[in-house]
Amino acid sequence: MKKLNVIHFVCVGGMLTALTVLFQAAPVFLPAIGLVLSPFSTLPIAIAAASNLLLGTSVLFSSAIILTLVSVQEALILLFTTGLLGIVMGALIARKGLLFSIFFSGLSLFLGMIFLTYIVGVPAFVELASSLSTLITLFAFFVFSLVYASIWSIGLKKFINYLKKIIY
Repeated sequence: MKKLNVIHFVCVGGMLTALTVLFQAAPVFLPAIGLVLSPFSTLPIAIAAASNLLLGTSVLFSSAIILTLVSVQEALILLFTTGLLGIVMGALIARKGLLFSIFFSGLSLFLGMIFLTYIVGVPAFVELASSLSTLITLFAFFVFSLVYASIWSIGLKKFINYLKKIIY
């Protein structure tokens, strides 16, 4: 899309960062409802990355810094799952198309989930993985990642088309 000027970049980035932090921190402050709101933190990052990759990266990292003050676990989840999904999906859907977006965003989500489970040891992921064998866990993560990325990519594509209609 168009190259953003600095003031527009900062304003849009700030608004998208605020939305990302609100959605991702929702489980900390609203335990039941927050789990429903938390996945929506992907949307502001994906919108930012679809318009400008630098904007998407800025939104992701500024959101992670702010979330670190609220909950380190939520910041890690943002960096390696929902945020990473948003960056890859937003960047690819605007530049390469839907199938590339689904495959590579699903792959990035899968790798992020493996990282959080087996290397970082985030409790929610470890509890799920400990009840299943490693092979079944990896298969379940991979299938979930592709289905989840497909839903998000199709939804984002429709949302971007809607935004183009009302803006232009």
